[in-house]
Amino acid sequence: MRNIMNIIFSKEGTMITIKRSVAGIALLAFFFMAGICFAESAIPNLVGTWTVKAQASLMQKDKVAGKWTHHTKQMNSLIAEAVFTKQDGRHLWGTFTSPKLSEDFMAVIGFDNKSIYFVDQDGFIDAVLVDKDTIQSIYRHSGSADSVISLGTWHRKK
Repeated sequence: MRNIMNIIFSKEGTMITIKRSVAGIALLAFFFMAGICFAESAIPNLVGTWTVKAQASLMQKDKVAGKWTHHTKQMNSLIAEAVFTKQDGRHLWGTFTSPKLSEDFMAVIGFDNKSIYFVDQDGFIDAVLVDKDTIQSIYRHSGSADSVISLGTWHRKK
């Protein structure tokens, strides 16, 4: 500390040297704090198996529900399993399996690291990561054979 003070006060233009030192320290502090404020928080890792419990409404337009429809009645409870098999940054791939069938899906994690947007064989899911082990979702599709809308809660299997 004494050497720093000697350097600052031993040069000509003592006040200019002090001002430059203070300005330099303030500038460094600003960039350090800006980096902390703008740093992206960690993208959550969702790979693994999730148990899904959903309540759905089915509007059947044809005699038989669509090929990719998991639901069988107008009002339906469903227990299924979603497996995220691969994650590359914000992009996810996996399989959704119910007692009736399995279908592949893709998803992306939103910039807020909470929103998750899915597409599957015939529909879409908008979801929110409530905590690291819970997802809440809304599913919907509308096709020539049927339309479905559902609310679901997903829990990560440990």
